Amino acid sequence: MANDVVYYRNASLSEINMFYREAGDPSHPTILLLHGFPTSSHMFRGLIPLLACFLHVESKNTNTLNRTVKNKFTKRKLNLDI
Repeated sequence: MANDVVYYRNASLSEINMFYREAGDPSHPTILLLHGFPTSSHMFRGLIPLLACFLHVESKNTNTLNRTVKNKFTKRKLNLDI
């Protein structure tokens, strides 16, 4: 049975306001779901609840998409953010 509780959160990290999705028990092993450019964590909306049954799941948005805000996007900065 899937744990369908997915939390939508924001974290302020230096000059970044990062939006991410989180689900599952934090005491379980953590998996970080990364997406390619220009998609967002929304692409994992069906997978996150399924994995949350036995993993702690996090999926962040890259720094120019949706609710994540950062100035002067470059691919190098994208790699550093991860």
